[in-house]
Formats: sequence, C-alpha cells, structure tokens
Amino acid sequence: NVCVSKQPAIMPGQSYGLEDGSCSYKDFSESRNNRFSTPEQAAKNRIQHPSNVLHFFNAPLEVTEENFFEICDELGVKRPTSVKVFSGKSERSSSGLLEWDSKSDALETLGFLNHYQMKNPNGPYPYTLKLCFSTAQHAS
Repeated sequence: NVCVSKQPAIMPGQSYGLEDGSCSYKDFSESRNNRFSTPEQAAKNRIQHPSNVLHFFNAPLEVTEENFFEICDELGVKRPTSVKVFSGKSERSSSGLLEWDSKSDALETLGFLNHYQMKNPNGPYPYTLKLCFSTAQHAS
C-alpha cells in the first residue's frame, strides 16, 4: 500500500549499527554524485521509466563486454545478456548499452553497479561508472 505523505521532506530517523558493522543511515545530499543537488542540475536529468536496458557512461575507453561480466560476478549480480559499446564520441571515456532479460535484473544491477569505481589504465584517478535506464528496446 502506497500513500502520499503529508510531510514536506524525508526526515532521517535515529541511526544505528547494522549486523555487518555499517551504519543504518547515510546522508548523500552533499555527494558529488547527487544529480539533484541544485535546480539547474536537476533540470538536466531525463527521468526514464524502468527498463531492462541500461545506458552506461563515463567508462574507460578500452571497456569490453568481459569487463562488465567480471564486475557483475564480483558484485554477485546477473551478467547482462547483451553489451553494446558506442564508437568513440569522446577521447576521454566510453558509453553504451547493457541489456538484461528482465527489468528486475537491470534494476538490481543498477543498485550495485551505479558509481562503481573502474580502474583508469592511463592515470591515477578511477572512472566513476554512471548508469541510467534507457529508452532503447535492445542493446544490440
């Protein structure tokens, strides 16, 4: 059952320690990965309905299908059924599409893989992989 809240904002409850030692609450409002921190930044976002195809960007230029398989295995999520890396629009990073059999699989992977730190073979700073739902029907 989903109800509309009468509260103007989400107020965090008391933070407590979880079984694994991590904190039950973390504030990401000041994170550089927060794409809604200013009205100008929020206006640039294109809100998409969930789909089984994810658009990825800010990946290393040399990224391959095998790289995504290895990361998914490491994180314990399903591998994509199809990977399409777009030909170089940028000299600094790559982008493309990842496809799964279901929206559920894509959504779970989005939760684990978004903002994953990928090694930069040409420098000291890693690539922060970004993911979003795509309007594409298929990755191939």
